[in-house]
Amino acid sequence: MLLGVGVYVHRRHTSLEEYLLAGRTMTTPMLICTLASTYYGLDILFGSSELAYYDGLVAFFGYSLLLTGVYLFAAVSMSKRLRSEKFTSLPEILERNYGKHTALYGAVGSLIYSLPTTSLFALGRVCEIVFGIDPHYGALLLGGVALAYTLLGGLTAVAITDTIQFVLMCITLAIGVPLLMQEIGGFVNVQAVAPEGYFKPFGTMPIWLMLAYASLSISILVDPGFYQRVFAAKSTAAARNAMLAAIVVWIAYDWLVVAGGMLAMAAVKSGILPADLHPNDALFIAVSHALPVGFIGIFLAGVLATAMSTMDSYTLVAGANISYDLYRPLVRPQATDRELVRVTKIGVVVSWVLAFVIAFAFDRIMALLVFVTSILMATVLIPVMAALFYKGRKTAMGGTLSSASGLISCILFYIVIAQIGEYNDTFGTYVWSFSVADQSFSIWREYALYFCMPISYLGFVIGNRIGPAFRVTSA
Repeated sequence: MLLGVGVYVHRRHTSLEEYLLAGRTMTTPMLICTLASTYYGLDILFGSSELAYYDGLVAFFGYSLLLTGVYLFAAVSMSKRLRSEKFTSLPEILERNYGKHTALYGAVGSLIYSLPTTSLFALGRVCEIVFGIDPHYGALLLGGVALAYTLLGGLTAVAITDTIQFVLMCITLAIGVPLLMQEIGGFVNVQAVAPEGYFKPFGTMPIWLMLAYASLSISILVDPGFYQRVFAAKSTAAARNAMLAAIVVWIAYDWLVVAGGMLAMAAVKSGILPADLHPNDALFIAVSHALPVGFIGIFLAGVLATAMSTMDSYTLVAGANISYDLYRPLVRPQATDRELVRVTKIGVVVSWVLAFVIAFAFDRIMALLVFVTSILMATVLIPVMAALFYKGRKTAMGGTLSSASGLISCILFYIVIAQIGEYNDTFGTYVWSFSVADQSFSIWREYALYFCMPISYLGFVIGNRIGPAFRVTSA
């Protein structure tokens, strides 16, 4: 059915705008479905439940609620500006405000973030658990289906399939988590086996690590998938109303995922589930255990739909980064729409292959999510927010130094910590511990933004003192 949607929509494409942005005609109902299903993929389903499994309520109060607040700000303060300017991609914002060089760095950061690494990782895990096949083969098989209909139908096909997947996703959790709660005996039994601080809103997680996870929520301000939906909206009102409505879905979904992770922990502690259960798989295994036989298939379909809804969306964004944001300015500035659509499809395939290679280099999905999000924010958050809200003087060098220094410093930080740090099995990350004047300190790999964001900001400030003010261009 999903491939049929791609074939049907494929015949209707007439331009790059039709392929990438559905002709800027997406209505509020379709936007609600595609926004909700795109941003809440298996990285959230498995990542947030993994965090809840280990640390309890902090996964909701320290991350999910902040994310909701950021979404609300974006809906109220950003939707009008983003839609009215008729941008095609996130890097184009940088190009119009700082020039080509800044946009190129932004395109690299956006591309790394948009590679469907977390979706392929999660699909592989699901296939290993359910079918007993190697996760690489599972990701190759099921990821290939999403790749096929994305290639054929572009954003229109993605949005239609997202609507189908959205329904399955919501039914899945709405049925599964309450049944799991009944199986465990409610949160009273969770509290009986939970570690100290498990039910505290901010838990006992190291404060700097908690803030690092919480900072991920700010990424929505520069999330290229979110931007693409706003650009594709029929009107500013359609974009704003869809975002406000989707917030209700996101809160409910977040709570169900966190509750499911906590209930899964109790199931393991109580002996209902195996003691060696991997936290990435805990929610999936626990809900499958609680569901009646007839509903397990629906749950599996919902999980797979959740993965595909994120994979197709971000693969298309990554393909656009390669064609519109890299190929067009560097190779063929006068490229026709037909040529750009063709290169976008090549870019979709290239990004999918790159994601497949990168995805299984990480042991935990949360570590992978933190990495790609850190790259995006370090590269584009400062220059994009300045472009949208800062009314003062901006120069081409300011944008270029900000994005380049953020991107390079983030990559170097990850490389250095992996070389000099030690692997932490509990959190699945690298930690560098050292002492200064008899005081012990630890720098986690997830602390990248604490160093890279100030570097990016400093680059913006210094660069803005070099060269003339940039003349902002419009569509």
